[in-house]
Amino acid sequence: MQRIKKIIPRSLYGRFLLIITLSALIVQLVSIYVFYYTHLDVISKHMARSVVAEMVFIKKSYNKPGYEKLLRELSEDTGVSFSLEASRRLKKNKIADSAWKKSQAYQLVDPLIDPYNRLKSELEEHRLTPYEIYTNPENASLIVVRVQSSSGIISFDVPIKKITSSSAYVFTFWMILSVVITSWISIIFFRNQIRSIRILNDAAEKFGRGQDAPDLRPSGSEEVRSLTISFIKMKERVTRQILQRTEMLSAVSHDLRTPLTRMKLQLEMMPPSEEVFDLKKDVSEMEKLVGEYLDFVRGDDREKINLVKIKKFLQEDLINYYAKMNRNIGGDIFLNDEIQISLKKLALKRALKNLINNAFNYGKNVELAARVSKTNLILMIDDDGPGIPEDERDNVFKPFYRLDNSRNLDQKTSSGGSGLGLAIAMDAVTSQGGRIKLSDSHLGGLRVMIFIPI
Repeated sequence: MQRIKKIIPRSLYGRFLLIITLSALIVQLVSIYVFYYTHLDVISKHMARSVVAEMVFIKKSYNKPGYEKLLRELSEDTGVSFSLEASRRLKKNKIADSAWKKSQAYQLVDPLIDPYNRLKSELEEHRLTPYEIYTNPENASLIVVRVQSSSGIISFDVPIKKITSSSAYVFTFWMILSVVITSWISIIFFRNQIRSIRILNDAAEKFGRGQDAPDLRPSGSEEVRSLTISFIKMKERVTRQILQRTEMLSAVSHDLRTPLTRMKLQLEMMPPSEEVFDLKKDVSEMEKLVGEYLDFVRGDDREKINLVKIKKFLQEDLINYYAKMNRNIGGDIFLNDEIQISLKKLALKRALKNLINNAFNYGKNVELAARVSKTNLILMIDDDGPGIPEDERDNVFKPFYRLDNSRNLDQKTSSGGSGLGLAIAMDAVTSQGGRIKLSDSHLGGLRVMIFIPI
């Protein structure tokens, strides 16, 4: 069963074609068997038997007194001419058949590949042996049958149409033509059905990346139409839910930031003291936490995907940005200057800055590398920090999750984090169809690999 699964096409279109091909092949095999082993075999048998009966009569009547005129008239009426090679004999020694020709499989296909098979059977049955059969070199419509007699070798010129049926060629032609026509119609039909599924797949993939598919309309079969309508309704519900969430959090942001601003103003007007300093620090920390919460739930839903020159983006928005803060980023960017990739620039920028900031917080050396494969833009961030245990690498993507004993990507050195940093980065990458992978770095710390489809 596993071997069969390996050879079955993975695509729906390929499986449809396989079904049509197998069905047509089975129909053709059954038709060939029925036609050749019933209709054509019977016709060939009667035709060959008639010709062989004439040859037997000629052989027995040759050189008998009073039969010469009758044999000539028979030859003229039937089209079977003959001549005698007196005092000559055919060689009885024959080349031995191969093991393939002796097998049962060959006996089944022999009538299909040898048009004179039935004639040979009749010759042997009527004891016209030994014999030789070959095409007349002077006339392609005749075959020469040489039969041994007591007087010598009798050569018969037999019209091919007397021992072969033209219906076999007509049947073969229409059989092949019908297969071609039905296959062509089936391919067109299945391509139309598959096109609707591919359109739906593209729309789902775009929606998964945060893009819109406004021109999606139900088409194709009833099942595909129903599936498309269900997807459109789901898309509308998800979009409405995201919009409601964003509007609610915008209101929450306004309600929270307003009292925090009043508190900051009141603290600035109070006389300096250790208590006031601690309160200012708490208010600043609260502002950061509120900002992180909003960043996580907002996820840049309103940002559109645009073409971005990725090398220029990495150089100006990241490497030069950190260079101004005396934080040098090493690594190599193996990209052409003109390579443009469709992505959410602000979301990717936020994710990369988050990861690079954590790399600098927990390591001294940070490297950024970039390259393009056939299907993805690959970004790698390496550092020489303490890294993350392998059994914790899936957990750190969970919101509000913190590492107690090892490195915490979400924890700032200056203040406690909310545990949302890596979750925000993950959300920013997955919103455009990408993924994040954590592994060991060649620098000794953590390597963060980002894959974004192109």
